[in-house]
Amino acid sequence: MNSSTIENMQGNLVPIDRNQLRDYLLAKEVPVFEAELLKFAADISSLPDTTEELFRVHFSLFHELYAIKFDDASKGYYLHIDPMRIRMLQVPESGLCRHYFPEEGMYCGDSTGNGNYCPHHEYLYADNINRPLFDPLYDFYMNPENIIFGTSRLLQKLMNGVIVYAFRRGEIERSLAFFNLVKPDSVRIRKRYHELARKYHPDKHQGNEELMKELNRSYQVLKEVFVV
Repeated sequence: MNSSTIENMQGNLVPIDRNQLRDYLLAKEVPVFEAELLKFAADISSLPDTTEELFRVHFSLFHELYAIKFDDASKGYYLHIDPMRIRMLQVPESGLCRHYFPEEGMYCGDSTGNGNYCPHHEYLYADNINRPLFDPLYDFYMNPENIIFGTSRLLQKLMNGVIVYAFRRGEIERSLAFFNLVKPDSVRIRKRYHELARKYHPDKHQGNEELMKELNRSYQVLKEVFVV
């Protein structure tokens, strides 16, 4: 794809002032609904009537949100993003638990000792210590080319995948760990599934029925999200 085509796609983004959006989020003391943020960021009084235009506004907002999340992480801020609870706040100081409660919009804050999480929550993050972090939503929204999906037959599938990931993130990350994939797509997932199926199928030498069941379960989970 040439540079002029990419520039045209970037031009399809709804203009949003990133600094103004950041200031708005920091001033909020509770999580914000996406609908409220859409109206503020795009300077509109009501949401668009058509699916295509609503997606355009939604994509433009989340493009800016993920840019803020990435840029401000090094400055000691955390931006929690999901359609029901969007909130930006400072990361707790050293020695206080960084486990975040999305419903309340606040951190645990209990004493941690030398780590980042208190004894009640550190087990939740044990699997992530030696595993590269991967957020498919970041990759999706930070690529302005993906705004074309607003007029695509794939839009519903894509948005279903986004919603599934938002609400089943832990389960999806466990499935990715089982598949040993860091940057998955449908091709890599299918290829890895067939590799593991040949290894774990009960009819094979040293096959494992329980691992085969886990493989199939993980495969179904990943197929719901990584549809293209």
